[in-house]
Amino acid sequence: MMTIGFIRLVDLHAMYREMGARFFERNIRAALPEDEAVNRSIQQSIKRIVLDDKEDAAVFAFNHNGVTLSAEALNATNGSFKITEPRVLNGAQTVTTFARFLKANDGNNRLTERRDLLNEIYVLCRIITDASPEFVTTVTINNNRQNPVDPWNLHANDMIQLELQDKFRDDLGIYYERQEKAFQNLSDEELEEQGITEYKAVELTRLARTFLAADGDIDKLTRFREVFEDDRIYAQVFNATRLKADSRKITLCYKVQFRLGRLVYDIVDKGTNKYAYVLRARNLLWGLLCQAILNDSRLEERAEDFGRGLSLEAQYTEWLSGFATTRCRFLLSDLVADKAYAAKAAEGNFSFMRTNAAYKKSMEIAYKRWRWVEKRLK
Repeated sequence: MMTIGFIRLVDLHAMYREMGARFFERNIRAALPEDEAVNRSIQQSIKRIVLDDKEDAAVFAFNHNGVTLSAEALNATNGSFKITEPRVLNGAQTVTTFARFLKANDGNNRLTERRDLLNEIYVLCRIITDASPEFVTTVTINNNRQNPVDPWNLHANDMIQLELQDKFRDDLGIYYERQEKAFQNLSDEELEEQGITEYKAVELTRLARTFLAADGDIDKLTRFREVFEDDRIYAQVFNATRLKADSRKITLCYKVQFRLGRLVYDIVDKGTNKYAYVLRARNLLWGLLCQAILNDSRLEERAEDFGRGLSLEAQYTEWLSGFATTRCRFLLSDLVADKAYAAKAAEGNFSFMRTNAAYKKSMEIAYKRWRWVEKRLK
């Protein structure tokens, strides 16, 4: 059922004030920065109406695309409507920009004097009821196609993403940012209410890259958009077994990406000319470091020490640096010398290091050297 009408901005703001981030949880992304073009335009329009008296309030509805909500129920009573559990499917920018305008002008006498004008600003509104979650997701995606949306944003409300959000919260008190920019829009009170104790968030795209690296899918890291554009690949990366993985061990591998640059140079420092090619093997190095972590005999101890939060502890970095310089350095050196790749390396062609085959060969070498076996985050 779709009910169409006009809704006051102040009523949308009241819903947002009452519900907080929950109001946006069905949107594919949370509020974008206020300096984005669309947000600047909305704020300027409100200012012209309320503060500058240069535009009639009725014009706002003509110039606005409208908003779309879903709700558990919508009931007409005495000429008004009662909406139960509304969620924004499209229109988060409008709601948050209006909230920012009110906050920025709090105490402005001009706003106080002309507050009645706020009640006259309407937008077109569609309210969807009696719909399945799958149908609401489809509506959300299609309502957001008019703005550039990266493919990973379209998966923000998939069940596996919702379950991962619960997993990180329940296991570690870490917020999983499945919606773009969602974490920065949450207040300390909202984070506390959700049971979040970490001041950093695990991000959807970075988590996907972590799974790819740990799985040895090195080639997909260079064709990252395909992961979210190909349903088959997406289902492999975000499969249900991830929910059974130890969240601490996922975190250990996740944090590697923030130290990759340092670790690459730790290896290069062992011989600038000899190891210069490592600069082109960042993703392969990440994958091998994940295996070094997962094959460590003291993994449980390390998981307790470094896997319960997103801080980049000095001891964690030293631990990784040890793997990079005393394990991965020799794996990459043996790989380059292998008969399958030696001729290419001699020509300065190191593109093979961005392939799954190079990862497989490295793991064969790692098994012979240190009895490493491939382990997955599942």
